[in-house]
Order: sequence, then structure tokens, then C-alpha cells
Amino acid sequence: KPKEAPQKPPQAPFFLQWRSGIDSSTNDADNAGNANTSATNDMSDKDDGWDAVWSDDENGDADNNADTSEEASDEANQAQTDEVEPTKATKRRKVVHHRSKLADLLQNCSDEGSYSEVTRYLSSMGPSSIDVEISSLCYGAHDLDDGLHLLHLASLWLVEACESNQSFEAVNAYLHRFLHVHSNIIIQIDTDVKEDDEKENLTEDEEDPQKLKLKEFAHTIAQLRQKQKAASNRLQGKMQHTICLLRHLSRMV
Repeated sequence: KPKEAPQKPPQAPFFLQWRSGIDSSTNDADNAGNANTSATNDMSDKDDGWDAVWSDDENGDADNNADTSEEASDEANQAQTDEVEPTKATKRRKVVHHRSKLADLLQNCSDEGSYSEVTRYLSSMGPSSIDVEISSLCYGAHDLDDGLHLLHLASLWLVEACESNQSFEAVNAYLHRFLHVHSNIIIQIDTDVKEDDEKENLTEDEEDPQKLKLKEFAHTIAQLRQKQKAASNRLQGKMQHTICLLRHLSRMV
């Protein structure tokens, strides 16, 4: 704590300067006048500088601005045109998304003419995955516009698999799931085709492409039935021949 109270300096205010023989009021007036004069001169110099900046021809500036705006508008229009053209090209390009890997493989193998890759692909999957892949080929009668083509390709693959005489058990398992999942559609198509065949007033010229596709699919299913039956009879014949040999050899011993 301070021992004494603060005291006022003896020469306060010490920052005010005063000299004897000079009137402070006159000095203050002269200083104010000089300050006003210098401020006026500074303002005039600034005005002269700004006048020099803006002293160009206003018509020339207007023309330059107009030219600049026209060039900017032309560049903007060109940029918009460049953006619209790739957009139109993109819209024209059709993007195809297959509903499953099996559908993609069937389409590719159809173009190549061999479906062996499909059997190899399904042999590497589990039962649940195979069921999902086969179910994705067609989701019902309402999906025949896109699903009919995939069902036809799947039936062609199964025909080729039955003719190959390889992986008989696996191929028959795939065939069983295919017929079990899409049995309602196959029966409906077969019934419709038979009813159309019974009508004598229809000719080939009057039939639409959709009916021709249905008939082609029904014909492929009938061919698949024959190929599966032939493969089954061939395997049963070999098994019966083997059993007869075993019985004969066992009697000889």
C-alpha cells in the first residue's frame, strides 16, 4: 500500500510549450490558417489527379466496353454450345445395364457362339447365389419384354450343356432350378403358342414379332426336353451296362 497520497506535479501541464513575447492566440490563428490552406491545396491536387484519370474520351470508353461485352457474350455462347453438344451426344448414347452377371455372360456367350463360360461361372458359386442369378433372368409375365430374351438364351445354354455330356449332375441341377423358378411363365407361353397354332385364320404375315419370339422360345424348350431325355437315357444305359458287368464278374468269382 502507498504510504503517501499522490501529488500533482509542480509544473503541470508540462506538455504545453510557451515562449515569452509571442501571442499564443495569434499563433493559433496562423497555424489554423496554414492548415486550412494546405488542406485546400491537397484537395485540389487530388482532384487534379482524378481529373487526369477520368479525362479520357468517354465515347472511346463506351465503345471499348461495348466491344468487351460483345466478346464476353460470344465466348459465353460458345461455351454453352460446347457444353450442350457433349450433353446431346451423351443422351444419344444408350447405356445398357444388365440385371445380373449371368445375364451379361449369356449375352456375351450368345455373341461368341459358345456357352461353356456360363457353366464354369455357375460352378464356382454357392446354391443360394445360383438361385438368385437364375431368378434374375425374368421376374414374371410383366417382365417378358426384357426377360423373354434372357430365358431363351438360358434355354440355349442348357441345350448345349446337355449335348456336351459333361457335368451331368450339375447341369441337371441348374435345369431343375431354371424350370422350378420359371415354370409358370414357361407353361403360359407354351399354352399361348398352342392356342395360336390351332387358329387357322392367322398367317405368318399377320403375326407380330413378339409372337414369333414366343414360338421360338417354346421350340427351344421342346428341344431342351428332348436333349435332356437323351442325355439321361445315355447315362442310364451306361450305368446299366456297368451293373451287368459287375454282376457277371461277381458270379465268376
